[in-house]
Amino acid sequence: MTEEIPALSFQEVDFVPEKEVWNVYELGDRSTLKIRAILVKLLKPRVQRKIPVPGRPELEGQEFRAKFQNILAVTKAESSLMGKPTSPLPLSELEKMERLEVSYTPFQEDWNIYVLPEGSRIKVKLVVSSVFRIKGQYDELGYPMYLVNSTNAITPVPKP
Repeated sequence: MTEEIPALSFQEVDFVPEKEVWNVYELGDRSTLKIRAILVKLLKPRVQRKIPVPGRPELEGQEFRAKFQNILAVTKAESSLMGKPTSPLPLSELEKMERLEVSYTPFQEDWNIYVLPEGSRIKVKLVVSSVFRIKGQYDELGYPMYLVNSTNAITPVPKP
């Protein structure tokens, strides 16, 4: 039964945000993106496996699954890239539309930090892998719409 419902193999872990940051990226089309990864659910296996970490015994056995909500905002764009606001579309529709891959350079990146109930801490970093501008799609202010492919890395913060 637990194999059919993944959440039953895990227990929810409470957490308190200590620091949540905006990562900023300069795009090849001269736009600026701000992205924030928000941790909304943290789970650990009901049965902890021993995962050896050579030279770091304090990290052994810490395995997590997480659910995130990423928030993205365009904060600057060339006027030639802007357009009349379009109706919001679901992600599944945006992914099917014509798009142009845009290069990016991290301007500001940092780790989010969360405190767990027993006092230990984990850190999370949003890692961007690609950015696409969706042709003909604009937000409510007329900024171009972008799709960002990313993942979120989670790692324990070693105790001092």
